[in-house]
Amino acid sequence: MLYTPLNYQGNKSRIVDCLLSLLPQDVSSIHEIFCGSAVFSFASKANRVYLNDINTHITDLILYFHDNDANDIIEQADGIIGRYGLTNTFYEGRARYPENRHEGLSHYNKDAFNRLKADYNLDKDIAKLFVLSIYGFNHYLRFNAKGEFNVPVGKVDFVKTLRDKTQAYCSAIRNKEVVLSNYDFRSGELYRGVERAAVFYFDPPYLITQAPYNLFWTEQEELDLLDLIDELDAEGYRFILSNVIESNGKQNNLLCDWMTKYNVKHIHRQYLNSSYQKKNLSNADEVAITNF
Repeated sequence: MLYTPLNYQGNKSRIVDCLLSLLPQDVSSIHEIFCGSAVFSFASKANRVYLNDINTHITDLILYFHDNDANDIIEQADGIIGRYGLTNTFYEGRARYPENRHEGLSHYNKDAFNRLKADYNLDKDIAKLFVLSIYGFNHYLRFNAKGEFNVPVGKVDFVKTLRDKTQAYCSAIRNKEVVLSNYDFRSGELYRGVERAAVFYFDPPYLITQAPYNLFWTEQEELDLLDLIDELDAEGYRFILSNVIESNGKQNNLLCDWMTKYNVKHIHRQYLNSSYQKKNLSNADEVAITNF
């Protein structure tokens, strides 16, 4: 199991072992078309991974973790935390910061976080973005139409678990030959000249769930993706598609009808839906669909 320090909603850490069990033994490379933090590819035994995401910020962060030593990244983060006056309970202890109910550390970090956010939006320092992802609400990586990071402050800081995840993630990345891109999933550039021993992995935004990164995914994108996967199958390529067919009383009928011609593995998982007012767990029928 591999966890990522980019712990935003939707990453596959909790089910990565299940997904890896589906990979054929002769896989030569993985082409992850909606890579996010690419936990699946980095946890796999494939030496070459091709990672694509239209979000250039996430691929910039992957490159940052690939090209730098984990200890240097952590040291840079601690330096930024100190300069801006954010809490650092790893060194200072939690007893120094009595927490109000539901607020966590947000009361202590709000002003410093907003200063850091303003500075990052001017200089685009990748180390600052990593710290923002740690201290931001739910670890979201969200940007407005101007390309400005616009997540509010969260409730936690750079705790030991996140430091350990940083070490493990950097170690996993360092062992891979990584090719990064930022194409729309329909771009032919992603599918040209790929060897037949490769596996395409798709983890698109989910049509029936409410995470912020799913808001712009429509039925048309869903249909385009399913048609594209059918074309890959017809050409003899192997694929894995992660998705959810039922969540919070909603059902993805498009996917349910389409997947009947392929192999389907059901993965039972609970999703944590968070807001400032409440948290609740929702059951989802998550599936991994393959043609092998």
